[in-house]
Amino acid sequence: MQVSFYLTRKMKTKLIALQEPIKIRVKEDTQFVLDFSSQYKSESVINKSVKSLVHLIFEKPGVSAEIIGLFKLKKGQEADLTTIAEHKAPHTSCHTAIKGVLEDKANSNYVGKILIDKKAQQTTSFLRDDVLIVGQETENSSQPILEIEADDVKASHGATTGRVDNQQLYYLMSRGLTEKEAEDTVVEGFFEPLLAKIRDEKIRAVVKSNLS
Repeated sequence: MQVSFYLTRKMKTKLIALQEPIKIRVKEDTQFVLDFSSQYKSESVINKSVKSLVHLIFEKPGVSAEIIGLFKLKKGQEADLTTIAEHKAPHTSCHTAIKGVLEDKANSNYVGKILIDKKAQQTTSFLRDDVLIVGQETENSSQPILEIEADDVKASHGATTGRVDNQQLYYLMSRGLTEKEAEDTVVEGFFEPLLAKIRDEKIRAVVKSNLS
């Protein structure tokens, strides 16, 4: 029931550049899509850790938001991301979904916080973080943090880290693809479900281009 309700909400979509810590007081239903491209425009950022913070504050009852983040770290790149969904008013909701792919020697660190004040009854807040490993010597850290003071809420988190399935690669290669083409196809399939949830077509295209 929750998924059906959430998908029918009318939301505007906003692209957020991860260049500095961001704090937003959510006043209307909004889908916030994280833009990692500013972090990786040049070789100068490779082998440097880029720390990003996106902090949403819900002070208006009944408002909803999504945080969507998709990134692909190439050889030697590092990223450090923290998202915070801070609920201070009742009947608010936030869905956070992060997906990343790590190539050789790439490192990622993600901290996802859900904070629910005792006044924020009947709040729903969910967090999901999935990372796909396609390279060697990678490091990935995922830390969900839930601080809940209200007693009538729905809140949960989940995280996965895994490598490309060799059976998938073998199947695609048996169909005529090279190993690189097969791997790229698996990565594209990994991103697609979350990419499809971006409501604005132009923003979806920008994010997709950053994942190539």
